Amino acid sequence: MPKVSILMPVYNAGQYLSQAIDSIRSQSFKDWELILVNDGSTDDSEAIICGYNDNRIYYVKNPVNLGLIKTLNKGIDLCGGEYIARMDADDISLSERLRIQADFLDIHPDYLMCGTNASVINNEGKRTGKIRNLPDNDFLQINLLFSPPFVHPTVMIRREVLEKNRYDEAYKHVEDYELWCRIAKQGKIANLKDELFAYRWHDSNVSVLNNEIQDRLKDKIISDELGTLDIVPTGQELYCHKVTFRLYRMGNRQEISVSDFNDISAWFSKLIRKNAVAGRYNQEDLIAFLWARWIVLCMSGKKYRKMIPSFASLKPSIFIKLLKLILFLKNK
Repeated sequence: MPKVSILMPVYNAGQYLSQAIDSIRSQSFKDWELILVNDGSTDDSEAIICGYNDNRIYYVKNPVNLGLIKTLNKGIDLCGGEYIARMDADDISLSERLRIQADFLDIHPDYLMCGTNASVINNEGKRTGKIRNLPDNDFLQINLLFSPPFVHPTVMIRREVLEKNRYDEAYKHVEDYELWCRIAKQGKIANLKDELFAYRWHDSNVSVLNNEIQDRLKDKIISDELGTLDIVPTGQELYCHKVTFRLYRMGNRQEISVSDFNDISAWFSKLIRKNAVAGRYNQEDLIAFLWARWIVLCMSGKKYRKMIPSFASLKPSIFIKLLKLILFLKNK
């Protein structure tokens, strides 16, 4: 059996499919298999796949269009590698991706999955931006309380973990976020600091086409995560919880009132109090994380005098963690 299985669902991906497949065939790491599951494509995707003569490439065709989640779960059963790497048919894996991620999981047996940093490319393959997510397990666990901190097609996961934790069809368009939350409760997670992936952003991305559905289901995931702290958020509390991650919406800055600042401070204080009882997160990490989000809020609203909040203290150990987060945000 190969060390790594790459699971790539394919649906009308002919425009970019060759680039995606070629990026896997160009990997410096050679002990892999590529599982291509064609989910009822009506373009030339099948012809492109069949044009490859590589015994490491396995092609399966769904008799009808099953949708992404069923296709991914079907693909998991076809993977024989120790690790399963995700890959989309319009993205590009850089040549060292598989080697670096497999080495990380080999060296760190207590980690269940790892993602990577990524560049953002457009339809023409030109770099238009970058994606930088927190690397450390403790902060990633907290980040999941607010937002998904992984680029889905960059992740590599131990096969036995995915076999026991399938994508949930009830969370269409946010199935990855819900899955990360489940996996994170079972072990450590990480993002590697290396930029090992080119993520293609265009007007047919799921995130663009299904924004309203995503928002509703993300709210459910967040509420469920808050439930582990014995919190059932009100509508205003949920707004306070999300706002520092959504200061800009469709390119427009959200206006934050003075009363909103007071409500957000009270909400962060509540999170800290509840965590002190539940003990789910390291308390100093949580305080530093919330403080970093508070600083983002203050800078966005030009409320510089509010940057030292009532819910945090200048305890040296917390302040050091805060500086680490600020440095990450500055370079993000």
